[in-house]
Amino acid sequence: MKKNYFLLLVLASTTFQAHAQLGKLKGLVGGKSKTDTTASAPAATPEKTAPVKKGLGGLSNLGSSIMTKAVTKIATAAGGMMMNATGMVSTTADLTQTAPIIGLTGNLHPSELGTAAQTFLKGWKTGGDLVSVMFSKKDGVGVNKIDGTVLIDGKPATYLNVGTYVAFAENDGKPKKVEITTTSGQKSSFEVQPYDKPFKIKSINGQTEQVALDLTKDVIIEFEKAPEAPNNLLHLTIAINQLGIKSFYDLPYIKTGKTITIPAAAFRNINILPAGKALYSYQNSYLSVAAEKNTKTANTTGDLPAMNYDVSYSDGRPLTVTKEPALNLGLTTKGTQNFSAGEVDYSFLKPNAFLGRPFSQLKSIGVTSFAIRGTTYTEGKESKSSTSFTAGNTTYTTVTTTKATATFPQVKDQVWDAVLESLYPDFIKAVQEELGGTVLPLQKITATQAYQDIAPFSSDDENTSVNFSRAYQNSKLLSAFRPVNEGYGVNSADNRIMQQAGANALMKFTFDLQIALERGKPVMIPKLAFEMTGETHGPSQTKYCTATLIGKGQRYPEGNLTVADIEKIIRKSDLLATFRKGLQEIKAKEQANPDYQQVWSLQQ
Repeated sequence: MKKNYFLLLVLASTTFQAHAQLGKLKGLVGGKSKTDTTASAPAATPEKTAPVKKGLGGLSNLGSSIMTKAVTKIATAAGGMMMNATGMVSTTADLTQTAPIIGLTGNLHPSELGTAAQTFLKGWKTGGDLVSVMFSKKDGVGVNKIDGTVLIDGKPATYLNVGTYVAFAENDGKPKKVEITTTSGQKSSFEVQPYDKPFKIKSINGQTEQVALDLTKDVIIEFEKAPEAPNNLLHLTIAINQLGIKSFYDLPYIKTGKTITIPAAAFRNINILPAGKALYSYQNSYLSVAAEKNTKTANTTGDLPAMNYDVSYSDGRPLTVTKEPALNLGLTTKGTQNFSAGEVDYSFLKPNAFLGRPFSQLKSIGVTSFAIRGTTYTEGKESKSSTSFTAGNTTYTTVTTTKATATFPQVKDQVWDAVLESLYPDFIKAVQEELGGTVLPLQKITATQAYQDIAPFSSDDENTSVNFSRAYQNSKLLSAFRPVNEGYGVNSADNRIMQQAGANALMKFTFDLQIALERGKPVMIPKLAFEMTGETHGPSQTKYCTATLIGKGQRYPEGNLTVADIEKIIRKSDLLATFRKGLQEIKAKEQANPDYQQVWSLQQ
């Protein structure tokens, strides 16, 4: 349920960016799991690629069109029901309890393209502007519907099921005015200004209208004049069909110029999930280039302050793909290490080069969470035993039902603190020695205002007869569930922590001890979850790698447990050796794949 809710929230929030990634809704209708091995669709050939109308994005084939309409209608309805049922959508008349996320997208792609976004957003205006406002909850997880009215340029905005109001307007360069009035009498109004530096594509590989491209080769785009954009970076997207649903997906950002060259590696490293495992095709595609910036609302009055908003302008061309790229599915390394105390399984993952930054970029690394937690009580399956006895000529049988249980002794907080003090320096040292970079003092991260902002959404320390959770020093076991405005784009909590602390990467370590029964005997199973994130790539949070380590369960002594006892149970030395090995292997795999350095050099 939570997974589908956040999937839909992503679908809604991406309407604020040029050419939303609404294709992610496939997870609601049979999207493949991480372990799925379904082969990708065969590459299109010139003979098999359907023609595209001149100057337009083309129509999806009939089957895809029907699928898209059915799926998006179901997803829209299901999204609203799920979010309302779980309390993620609330109705409010108090604007001070909202944190609006605002966007203005200019020069929309042709309506004939038939993307999933167009099915969600009725009244699509080719070449027009799209204004959107999502009222995320200021101090909680979820979004708000306004108890009142939302007008855009004097007309009622269309409400979507995910706390979002949208409206289409002419691309005339004029400011768009948003007016909000609640039933409690609160009012607010503000203006958003369209992108003030429009541009136009002159040709793609020398072709001006009907463009045919081999995406296994470099592509050259020429503009009438060089587009202007903050940091001189352009946002490229391409339309792809997955499960019959057409959506735009990000290509790596690239430095602007009157002429830009998109290397073949960029088409291999698209921001697409599940990284090509689901059936997909480039039939009736579209290549788009956008300039984007984040700025503040103008003429803001009433109960809301001036707010940042995203504004973009794009130009593109319909595309016939003559040869599809072989997508980089990301890097994995996994295996089993054998030790005297038993095996340790490990699995490391690095996303493709759109989301996966090269380790060579690591400079200053912060730790946002370093914690240990676990369960201390479990019940096994019921078992029955019987005994018989005879009295006179009658035999009697008695049946006894028992249920095996396992209990881990409650450990004092001081012991857990000492265990964390022992684990922290060794695992931090492993990261620095294997990957490079310098790990900042923990207090430099936890002292940032951004960290304080998300601390209320963390798990509290606890120590009961059935659970325990303890974080290192003044850090928190951070939750993945945060207010929408704290988890989105360059203004996300992680990005702001990095900016305020002077870091360019963040790490989380979570050690788990899970009680279990092994052949009727109680054991504690040690696990380690690791994540290293980087600065955003556009609105998307990047990752250097993630990892999961699981060791064979360990018996434990009864009574009071010491720090040394816990280290044996958690298998500190075994996890540490396996952790180092996994880091070495994933780093070596990245160095053997030239895509990572090539993609990230596009921004330099």
